[in-house]
Amino acid sequence: MSYVHGYSEREAQRLQDQAGTLVDLLHRGTSYPPGARVLEAGCGVGAQTVTLAARSPGAHFTAMDRDEASLAAARRAVSAAGHRNVEFLNGDLRALPFADATFDHAFACFVLEHVPGPASVLRELSRVIRPGSTLTVIEDEASDPPLTAERASLPCGWPPTESVRHGAPGCGS
Repeated sequence: MSYVHGYSEREAQRLQDQAGTLVDLLHRGTSYPPGARVLEAGCGVGAQTVTLAARSPGAHFTAMDRDEASLAAARRAVSAAGHRNVEFLNGDLRALPFADATFDHAFACFVLEHVPGPASVLRELSRVIRPGSTLTVIEDEASDPPLTAERASLPCGWPPTESVRHGAPGCGS
């Protein structure tokens, strides 16, 4: 499985530029309390990671991606920004290496459109957050293939652009 846009330096810069341009739109009100454990699913080159870490300096982030070169770029970006509240992990989002209810929150941005069977990722993310936690998913509704069928297969039928509280009625509680 390869990333449709490729892994070039130019693509990494495009992602950083996109994140900078959309920061107020995507992260308005995004902050996690001190001591919170947050999983960032599909961190890529760290374009969102830097903002998450800056807006929640007391939280601890685990930023996960399947591409080691992207993780290296993310490590450099986070280090250059001076953040020390992020650890990085290589792995498959469809089979997370964490026990149930490990995290207080999970965050995924522009990831599901790149994963075959994105509902499996959402199920895994739901599994590793504790009851009462938040799962924030930001996706482009115009993704190819559309996520409509995947969304319909989820117990709560959430829209991919909303933050939902795990354990809400109809959401696998």
